[in-house]
Amino acid sequence: MTSLEYAFADPDLVASPPILVDVGAAGDLHPIWRKIARFSIGVGFEPDAREAPSLSAAQRQFKRWVFCPCLATAENPASGHHPLHLALAPQCSSSLKPRQDRLQEWVFADQFEVVRTENLPAKKLRDALHEEGIDTIDWLKCDTQGTDLRLFLSLPESIHASIAAVELEPGIMEAYAGEDHSADVMAAMRGRSYWLADFRLGNTPRGRAADLADLGSIWSRDWIRRLAPTAPGWAGLTYLRDVSLPPPPQTRRDWLLVWVFATLLGQHGYAVSVATQGRVKFPGERFDRLHAESLRSLKWAMVRRFPRWAWNRLTR
Repeated sequence: MTSLEYAFADPDLVASPPILVDVGAAGDLHPIWRKIARFSIGVGFEPDAREAPSLSAAQRQFKRWVFCPCLATAENPASGHHPLHLALAPQCSSSLKPRQDRLQEWVFADQFEVVRTENLPAKKLRDALHEEGIDTIDWLKCDTQGTDLRLFLSLPESIHASIAAVELEPGIMEAYAGEDHSADVMAAMRGRSYWLADFRLGNTPRGRAADLADLGSIWSRDWIRRLAPTAPGWAGLTYLRDVSLPPPPQTRRDWLLVWVFATLLGQHGYAVSVATQGRVKFPGERFDRLHAESLRSLKWAMVRRFPRWAWNRLTR
């Protein structure tokens, strides 16, 4: 039995599985959730029908799957509908209009070309969740091309208090009109009971496609995307509940999930701290073993990093 399986064998997590909400669920199952999907309730929002096959595959991996085909919004649209600009690449579709005046400076601008705009059923995120009987969230993942922060902030404090992990993908380049930027996210999260556990830069080559045609026909746009020097275009930010800040997690289940999520993210040092405090708050074998598992995982992570550290020291 792995340490994650051991954690999920706890009666509190068996009785109340974690709720993982993916807003903008285009593509396959979120990779980091694969290890815990079978123990969890998955909730997916994706109004683009082109992504239906991959969502069907994701459905089979969760203990329970709830699919919401509506467009999730921060505010209730007056008509119950909201336009979605369907891009050539489905992952670039957004309720915000692409800024072609800015995107033309980037090689992949054609991916944002709007194929058509559809006026789709839309609901405020909180209301859509409530209709499905979902009144808490444990891990919120938003990838909506420009509206992630406003969706997170639109949730009531009762749901914010339950969220142990928040994953947003805001822009750095100006890809959409009125989009939430990375700087906006970091400013908004400052002062909340989270710490930034992962920061991933999305990079893509900068340069106008027409100008780069001078490279010659052998260098197709696909090869330029693969091989040309890149610049940051967006960021993947993952925040974890900070148990050292008020309000701390309230229940044994909540502490277990913070440990699980820290372990999934490879934050074993933080997982040690969570398990250490968990042993005091909830004495017993469960947190004792999780503490030992985190110490072991931290040691192995350090061993794996040693060759790179040694090589960097030698080649300075």
